[in-house]
Amino acid sequence: MSERWSIYIDIEGFSALWEKENDVLWSLGELMRAIFRLGRLCYPREPDRLFAHQFGDGFLVVSDFHEESLERCATIAVALMRHVAASGRLARAAISEGELSDIQGCYPREVLDCLEGDQTVSLHMGLMTISPVMGTGLIRAVGIDKIAPRGPLVAVHSAKAGRLGASVPHRAVPGRDLASIDWVHMESEALAQLQHDASIAAPSPAELETLPHLLRRAPGSTGMAAERQ
Repeated sequence: MSERWSIYIDIEGFSALWEKENDVLWSLGELMRAIFRLGRLCYPREPDRLFAHQFGDGFLVVSDFHEESLERCATIAVALMRHVAASGRLARAAISEGELSDIQGCYPREVLDCLEGDQTVSLHMGLMTISPVMGTGLIRAVGIDKIAPRGPLVAVHSAKAGRLGASVPHRAVPGRDLASIDWVHMESEALAQLQHDASIAAPSPAELETLPHLLRRAPGSTGMAAERQ
């Protein structure tokens, strides 16, 4: 099997928060910072290197190769969720597997002839930005995110939950073919090491439970209650 794991993670309730308070961009920046540090400081080389692609308020984080265990993937997702929570907002994530391809070769030649950079096309006085990445790694992860209950969850298809590893606590989501990872209470040496090496926020489960922003309901979410179903 050659399919790589993928994490789609975005800021929970971003659109509603944007309408009310533009400081939600701070949390988006912190999500970006955490992914950047994980890639550069923890997994800079093959076969562990990471690839990340931004889509609006979300990012797709992808492994270099297929991994039989999804423990590293889940640990990275939990580390990202906790770092964003420490910034004052919540994230949600979905884990899946698939392939990604550079589809730029399918774009019209007249468009590609006006490329001014890897992702910027000249419209004379205006600009078009393009994202040449597409594939089942993105489609499946976003698909899981769409069917998962609202709220700050880390969701994965039930069929893959057995590959998360003993250190990753999770439970079935009632009425759906999904499992939810308990990112608030997960504790493992791998997680602690990852947070330390990347110099990202490492709030404890007790701190996460008492942070005021975790106790209130984010716009469009069901709050922390959904995480414990």
